[in-house]
This record gives sequence, C-alpha cells and structure tokens, in this order.
Amino acid sequence: MAHLKHKEVANSKVKTPSEWLGVGYEITQLVNRWSDRTDLVALINQEAGQGAPACYIPMFAEIEVNTKEAFGEITTPNQVNDLTKRSNQYEWAKATGAIRHEAYHAKFSAWDMPSAYKALKQDEYEALVLLEEGRIEAWGIKTHPDAKVFLRASAMGLIIDEAKEVFGKETSSVSSASSLVGLCHARVIAGSLDIDEARELMDEVEKVLGKELVDKLVAIIREFQAHATHNDISACYPLAIEWAKLVRDKKEEAGESPADFSDFMEMMSEMLGEMEKQVPISNERDLQDQKRSEDMKESAVAKEQTSKEQKKNEEIAKEIFSKSTGPGESATRSRLTEKRPPNGKERNSAVKISKALERAKYRERGITEVGSIVPPGKLNTRKIIQAKALEQRGVFTQPTAFTKKVRKHTDEPPLTVGVMVDISGSMGSAMNPMASTAWIMSEAVRRVQGNVAMVYYGSDVFPTLKRGQRLKDVNVYSAPDGTEKFDKAFRALDGALHLIYGEGARLLVIVSDGQYTHEETERAKSWIKTCSKHGVAVLWLPIGDNGYHAKNICEGSNAEIVVGITDPTSSALAIGKSAEKTLSTAGKRMSA
Repeated sequence: MAHLKHKEVANSKVKTPSEWLGVGYEITQLVNRWSDRTDLVALINQEAGQGAPACYIPMFAEIEVNTKEAFGEITTPNQVNDLTKRSNQYEWAKATGAIRHEAYHAKFSAWDMPSAYKALKQDEYEALVLLEEGRIEAWGIKTHPDAKVFLRASAMGLIIDEAKEVFGKETSSVSSASSLVGLCHARVIAGSLDIDEARELMDEVEKVLGKELVDKLVAIIREFQAHATHNDISACYPLAIEWAKLVRDKKEEAGESPADFSDFMEMMSEMLGEMEKQVPISNERDLQDQKRSEDMKESAVAKEQTSKEQKKNEEIAKEIFSKSTGPGESATRSRLTEKRPPNGKERNSAVKISKALERAKYRERGITEVGSIVPPGKLNTRKIIQAKALEQRGVFTQPTAFTKKVRKHTDEPPLTVGVMVDISGSMGSAMNPMASTAWIMSEAVRRVQGNVAMVYYGSDVFPTLKRGQRLKDVNVYSAPDGTEKFDKAFRALDGALHLIYGEGARLLVIVSDGQYTHEETERAKSWIKTCSKHGVAVLWLPIGDNGYHAKNICEGSNAEIVVGITDPTSSALAIGKSAEKTLSTAGKRMSA
C-alpha cells in the first residue's frame, strides 16, 4: 500500500518547512507516545506522504504527513495549534486518525519487511501488506479504545487513496474487488468502519466475487487480525499465500473483459465518494460524544448532572445501537415483512413536515459568564487578593471581582429527533401507516440537516435507524409482541442522542397507541415529564387510535397528540403543524 514502505524511496528525505516545525515536533511527540517508541521522527510538508495523507518508512523510523491532505490546503500552522492537547485532536480528527494509523504501523508492523518481500511472490506480498492495514487498526483500537473515532475519521481518506492505487495498476474487477474486501471488510472487522456505511459497497463486491469467496477472504482477515506476534509475521505468510491463490483462481474463472473492469471501477469510485461524504457525518456525533465523555470526566459538575441515569442510558444505547439495524438477535418476534422505496405522497409529506420543522420558533438561551468591577454578581475574593498582590509590586489594576451569567437567545439551533415506534400486537393493523410515518419523519429531519435515530419497541428494542444514517426505504415490520418496552426504548434514544441533557432543539416522536402495562405506563409518564422539564418537545402519533392512553400518559406535559391519523401522507400538514407547535412551546418554556 502507498503508506507502508518496505524499502528506501527516492524522495523519502522530506524536509519540514520552518513554519511547520512546531507542528512537526508535536506530531513527533504523539507518534512516539502512541507507538511506545522514542526513535520516531515526523516530517511534514505539502508533498510528503508518498501519495497518501501520511506514510511510515521503517528504514528511517520516519512518519511523513502531508499537510495538504491531512489538514487542508489553505490551513496554516497557527490554525492547527497544539496537537498534543486533546481538544485540538478532536478539531483535526481526520489528521489525528491518519497520524495514529501510522503510529500503529510503527508499533505493530515491527516485522522484517524486506525478508517478507523476498519470501513471497509479488501478489502474495501485496496481500500481506493489504491485510496488515486492518490488523494494525484492530490492535490500535484494542490497546487504545479512544482511537476508534479518530481512525474512523481518517478511514475513508486512506481507503480511497489505496483504492486509487489499486485501480491504477489493475485491469481486473476480481483483483480490485478483493482489495476492497481487504480495505473495507477488514476495517469493519477491526472496528474503524461501521458495517452499515459499507454495506452497499460490500454487496456490490460480493456480486463480483460471490458470497463463498468473500466468506473465505473474511475468514482470512479475522485470523490475520488475531496475530499477536508483532515482530514476526512469518506465521501469517500462509494466509497471504492463500489469499493470493483464491484471487488468482477467481480471475481465471471470471475471464472478464477490460470494459467490465472499467464499469466496475467507475461504480466503485462513485460509491467510495458517497461513503466519503457520509462517514464523516455519522462519525461527527461519535467524536462529539467521546469528547463530551472525556470533558465530563474532568468536570465534577457535569458528572453530577448526568449521573447514574445518563450513564445507564448510554450503556443501553451502546447495547442497542451496536447491533445491525432490524430485529437481529433481539428478543422480539417482529420481522421485516416488506421493504419498498417511498412513493411520491410520502416524499411530498416529508417535504411538508421538513418545512414545518424549519419554521419552528425555538430559541435556546446561550449562557456567557462576564466579569465586572462592581456588583451585581458573585464576589470572587481570589481576584481581589491577586489584585492586592500586584499592587504591592507596583501594578495597579481594577479586579473584575464580580461575575454574573448573561443569557441571550439563539435562533435556529441544531435539531435532534428521536423516533419510537410501537410493535406490540395492539398495533398490528397500523404497521403499514406506521412504517410510512417512520420514513417520513426521518426524511424530514434529514432535509433540515438534523440528527435522527429510530428504534422499534415491543418485547424488546431494536434499532431501525442509527444516528447519521439515512433511511432509504419504507420498512414494514410485523407486530406480534405481547408487551412494550417503552422505558428501554426511550433510554436507548436518550443515550444515543442526549435528548434530556443535550443542546438545541430536541424532539421526541412516539408512534404508538399507548396501551402499556402499568409499570411501563408509569415509566412513560415519568419520561414525558422529564422531557418537558428539560425542553424536549414531544409529538405523539397514535396511528388509528383515539389517543385515550396517550393523553393519560402525557397529562400535565406540553406534548402534542395528533389523533385521527390513518394515513400519514394525508395528515402531513397536521403532523407538521403539531411538530412546529410543540417545538415552539418547548423553546418558549426554556427561554422563560
């Protein structure tokens, strides 16, 4: 691959421009820390990286970083600031991920590359290096779990650069498709790429290679990534040899034409480009979540606010949303019964509701702490003491000893929406309009660039839309369950989206008749009141029901209950107006 060099290359002696020396020194500190070494040197400029955002050259113990690819073409060193600080690493997540990737090469690719090059045939050695990409990321995440979001931020950049290299020298769809298995499937297994983000590409690759071959290649990847002797990879030579043989045999069997490869390459390039747009969007919230989690650990006040409840919700969210979408292995008996593209009425309804969401007059108070030399405000005696100390040295200042919080209203904050859909037996006759409602709401939120996640709940809870994903089809599920896990479903959404303690406009959409057990009814009442208290708007849609139970649960809250819905496409305006109203009401309440 382009960024793991086993031998000296002509332009390996990269020089770091003087203005970038500070950043280069910081990167040197980081790569030595992350690789548990002391001898690495980072060299950076706009031509470094050997065609990739970064590369590792073992012969010189050097890590090259391409400033243009990693930080952006017009970024200056002053804008990067101190990369050794965690806050700045989050700001430059893609660059941090690329740097971590090379640091993990320096740590885990400690085997003799020239010896491997001599021992293996060309395609076998290329297979070995390809498989090593996923292995070092798997071990990086295993030893540094916090690295996952950063590796994910840089994953598509590395995959696309490597894919371009493959497409540039290959004339076979089979060879290219197998390389994509090594690039994408391997990162899914390692944990640095989400399976849902790569599913469409993986499906197309499977069409070329066949499921049987893909399964064999995936089995090789799993065994390869389990290899733990980082200074001797000779035990993995048979895996690389087997990989190369499987690809050779498939190429002979396929007997494709250059035109076939050209079409395949064009399609793969387009799909990789789409993934490059989507992965950062879905990863952004994960970055924010991890940063928030780290900030919370440093802040006793934040810990106290979120406390046990928030932690429990995050754990449940991790349990639920770590699964693939759909019932999977959950305890529900619900199954996907129909999957279809949205029709024109549903698309129009999504547009109508998205316009209503845009109009919602939600204003959130921004809080700024300002200092003053006179009251009112909270007296800070420490500043007075500091001023007295300076006065004794001949420095006369007026201490801003009084501090107060100033609130101002912020228009158009980000929108976060959680959708809960009931799949208990009492909702069986409403599953088609409920599926339509679920798609319409998710698409409406996407159109206004909001964050949305969705769960279905019955005897158990399963995800049907993860944050950052797009629900492309209308998915109709059966409703055979005998109970409703409302509490678990809400906790999963809150843990994933931070509805209660989050910021901006937050909306909870419940598609249910509200016919729950006594215990779940009480939990639902409690959560609805909590939502009202913390400025979370609630929209309840009792499809095909008079809303009696929903009204009982929402009594005393600001929730909007839209009754009489049998076809969401014909009720789009009513749903949109109710969503607009409840968001506005929640905003006014928090602004009061």
